[in-house]
Amino acid sequence: MTAPTYNYRRFTPEEYEFSAFTGLAAGDRFVDAELRTLDGGTARISDFLDKPLVLETGSLTCPMYAQSAPPMQGMVTRFPDLNFVVLYVREAHPGERTPQHATQDAKVDAAIRSTSRHHEGRITLVDDLDGVAHKAYGAMPNSIYVIDTDGTILYRSIWNNTDSIGDILTRISARVPVAPQELKAKPPLNFAAIGVLLSGGLIAAFDFVWGLRKLIAKHVNVGNM
Repeated sequence: MTAPTYNYRRFTPEEYEFSAFTGLAAGDRFVDAELRTLDGGTARISDFLDKPLVLETGSLTCPMYAQSAPPMQGMVTRFPDLNFVVLYVREAHPGERTPQHATQDAKVDAAIRSTSRHHEGRITLVDDLDGVAHKAYGAMPNSIYVIDTDGTILYRSIWNNTDSIGDILTRISARVPVAPQELKAKPPLNFAAIGVLLSGGLIAAFDFVWGLRKLIAKHVNVGNM
């Protein structure tokens, strides 16, 4: 069987196996990586560990990230004792308008478009074309990690559910231990999600709708585990 390609051209639910998440777990030490900044420079994850770091993965064509972006802006104000970074990864739903990135500059350009679209106030750092950082952190489209100043992972979930993450960050901010858990994903079935998919293109929207039943089943299965 041919191994899946990291930078897949078209989305299918098989690209993500939620029940076999291989990313770093709570208690593990973080993995550092050199990433691109939107102004053409570089930065490392470790540059932001002067405070506990809330690291969320996302992309221009990810409806789950689009749902989480607005409420996460409020978290930045609510928790000034935490740092917040978006790790820009592969396109969740590539299409003819926003294909998977053929060059690093194209990936940075997509990240710039994404930050503009979502009025993103958090720092956005762009992974390399091979997804080295993304793979280390589980390769899911909208996962979230909290990393302590000593590099220990305090919390992780394979997706961000902002209905619950505020309570979790409150506990972390107060230095209260948090048990790892997988939060149920809210299916992105709203007009905003359609707009995000169309930023990928009609192909992206078609592929999403075609695989939606299986995708929701995977989300529900993991959320009930």
